Amino acid sequence: MGFYGPKWPLKRGNEDTYEVYTDLKDQTNFYLRNLLLTSPGENISDPNYGVGLRRFLFEPNIDEIREEILSVLYQQVNIYLPDLNIKNISVTASGDEVDSNTLKVSIIYSMSNRTQREVFEMDFSQSDSIGFY
Repeated sequence: MGFYGPKWPLKRGNEDTYEVYTDLKDQTNFYLRNLLLTSPGENISDPNYGVGLRRFLFEPNIDEIREEILSVLYQQVNIYLPDLNIKNISVTASGDEVDSNTLKVSIIYSMSNRTQREVFEMDFSQSDSIGFY
């Protein structure tokens, strides 16, 4: 069993200073969530890092906006998570309303050295607290 980075929120660990991820899927899903929620410019060491889903919440629910989100997402994953092979990404808004303020992101991926497909899903709305967990 391999060990990966620290789990969020940080908690004292038994085998290491902090609890760590012991599953590659959980670690990868943490990286995806972090990439989606970090706004460009928020990461001081790399101002280009992050999709910044927050900035799309109040945009109209139209094809052009969803295409922009998909484009940014693909670019960011290719740069910052190059070991992921993206099979499909879908971005939808809650309901069919043009003014929806909830996004659902679904990413089907596999790791470059594995054939098994994994699914990452995240619902994001204005009421969600932003944090690492």
